[in-house]
Order: sequence, then structure tokens, then C-alpha cells
Amino acid sequence: MNLDALFSLNCGMYIISSGYNGKYNGMIINALVQVTAFPNQIIASVNKESLTLEYIKKSGLYNISVLDKDAPLQLIGLFGFQTGKKIDKFSKSQFILGKNKIPIVTDHTVSYVETKVVSKLDAGTHVLFLSEVLESEFLTKEEPMTYNYYRDVKGGKVPRTAATFHPEEADKAEIERHRCTVCGYIYDSRYGDPDSGIDCGVLFKDLPEDWVCPICGAGKDKFVKI
Repeated sequence: MNLDALFSLNCGMYIISSGYNGKYNGMIINALVQVTAFPNQIIASVNKESLTLEYIKKSGLYNISVLDKDAPLQLIGLFGFQTGKKIDKFSKSQFILGKNKIPIVTDHTVSYVETKVVSKLDAGTHVLFLSEVLESEFLTKEEPMTYNYYRDVKGGKVPRTAATFHPEEADKAEIERHRCTVCGYIYDSRYGDPDSGIDCGVLFKDLPEDWVCPICGAGKDKFVKI
């Protein structure tokens, strides 16, 4: 069985947020789909270990922010690799409260959806929430980010459409790759880290000492050469 075939399924990159008793949290998900139009309903898959899931269960509400293709790795790292049990993610991002009083992240958000849970299903490591759409709107006309784009293009590399990408320089540059032992992010010297101001061609040893993994925030000492 080739599990890579599952990557051909069309997935997006979303921030799902919820709250309870004045406390909020959010996380990255990519398993989200509209399942009916009459009424408008969606299904979201949320990991059981997440604080967001606890808030959804208690409030019965969650909102979805659809990320655009230019969403930086730092934003994805904040909501995808940091835990709300230790930090207040919404103190580090721009957001508004929806009509259901649940946060909607507005940083690099194409559109948002406000929902109310109708039912839930235990799916092993995750819980599937079937939810009624209460409100939805566009914030920008940017193109949404797909999971394949994040994995194959954004995943630690400069998109070929980026202003800082120079293919002729990348082809000539010394190739050096280091992997973060915390989250698996790969720093590739051909592409640099444009979201952190690092141009393509910069070797790992030449990165500033205070440079950190753009996804999980780990320091250079947590990287190994591959």
C-alpha cells in the first residue's frame, strides 16, 4: 500500500478555533469538508490531545479560518506546533470575534466559517465534528493554501513564485540540508528561510545564532545535518 496516494486528496490548510468561559485556543487542521448544502454543514477532524477539542466539546462552537498561500511558516508553526496549554496563541496573532463569540484569525485569512456542532463521532485519535454553518464570509481574494502546496512548496522552501527565489543561484549554490529534530522541518540552503529574512544560498552555519525553526521555534542546536 502506498500511503502517499492519500496526498492526492484535496486538502486545505485551516485554523480551527474555539473557546469556553473567556478562554480561547486554535490549531491547524487540514481535514475539513462541506458535506451538505441543505442545510449547510461541514465536518472537521480534531485531534483528541488538543486543547481546542476540549473547548469545542464544552462550548459546542468552533470557527474556521482558511489560510492563503502566502501564510508564513511562523503562523502555521504557532497554531500547528505550539500548545495552547502553555501559551496564549491569540496574543500573538490578529483576530476578531465572530457572531458566536469565538475567535476568527484574520492573519493571512481568505475566508472564515462560523459553526455550531450538531453531532460528533469518535474516530480513534481524532473526533469528527458535524457542524451547522452559522455565518461565512470572504476577507480577501487571495488564493487558499492547499496541504500539498504547504508540504511540497512552502515546507521550509521558498515558493518558485517568491520574489527572493533565484533558480540560477540556487542551482549553483552549495546544497546543505538540516532537519529539526523537534518538528521535522528541513532547512535547505538552496531556498533559505524567506519568512525569517534569510535569502536562498545561506548555509546553515552562517545563519544568525538567534535563528530558530520557523515552524516550532527550536534553536539551531536542535537541528541535525542530513
